[in-house]
Amino acid sequence: MEEDLIARLRAAPAIAAVAGEYDGRPTVDWIERRSDANASFPACVLSIVSPGRDYDQAGPSGLQQRRVRFECFGLSYGSAKRMSRAIIGVIEMAQVVGATRFHRGKLQFERDMPPEDIGGNIKVFRTVLDFFVPTTPTQ
Repeated sequence: MEEDLIARLRAAPAIAAVAGEYDGRPTVDWIERRSDANASFPACVLSIVSPGRDYDQAGPSGLQQRRVRFECFGLSYGSAKRMSRAIIGVIEMAQVVGATRFHRGKLQFERDMPPEDIGGNIKVFRTVLDFFVPTTPTQ
């Protein structure tokens, strides 16, 4: 799921239209923001907050409803919000990518964080989104 989710986000036109670039691709990554260079903003960092395994009487059902955190960073409040809106638009839609069927995601939490000074006279704004991202394998 992790590989398919990151591929889905990087390939989404709405995200590519607002995201900065790192290594020739939209700046969307798991766990860490890859660069503090101006060109890499806006950026989005993903992490899994809870595994969300679903069970029935026979054991794991195949449905996963992970809670995924999307931290959207921008050099302005507006650019962080534009990135968060693009993420919301993609995650709320169903789509099959690779071996993963993504069902409609459900926004559970949204919070704007105070700006952070990262040195070099650069201030970064952040919007945090938590989504339940339901998935099933395609096979």
